[in-house]
Amino acid sequence: MTELHRLLIAAAPALLLCGQASAQDGTAAPFGYDEASRIGADAVKAARAKSKAITVVVVNREGRVLVAHRMDGVSFLNLEVAQAKAVTSAATGAPTLAIEKGVEGGKTSLLSVPGILAIGGGIPVMRGGRIVGGVGVSGGTSEEDQAIAETALGK
Repeated sequence: MTELHRLLIAAAPALLLCGQASAQDGTAAPFGYDEASRIGADAVKAARAKSKAITVVVVNREGRVLVAHRMDGVSFLNLEVAQAKAVTSAATGAPTLAIEKGVEGGKTSLLSVPGILAIGGGIPVMRGGRIVGGVGVSGGTSEEDQAIAETALGK
């Protein structure tokens, strides 16, 4: 875990409560359906390459769903989990695997923040150093889901 992730984990409750994770300045093109669709399709492609069936959800900065893909054979529960991962990353600016590791390391206070999901597989979508959305993947282990999300974002 990088120092940046440690700082984000420590700051996540304040970021959520104060709404200061990232303010849109209005100069960038909005993050919308076309970009979200590409991210979702890239996640499905990455999952197929690993012979995994997943659900992927892409949300905007406010946590509203832009795209959701549920591959054949994936439980309906994975849809809710993927969405919660995406929303958590969009709200905190932190990968959910970093939050999971923080909780495992003793920062259990993170679990008291409403809406936080501490399961790996969520990544914030960044543009120009600002959070514009989040992607959540569910269907494998935390590490597998995280790797698929990272691949979908070109990381």
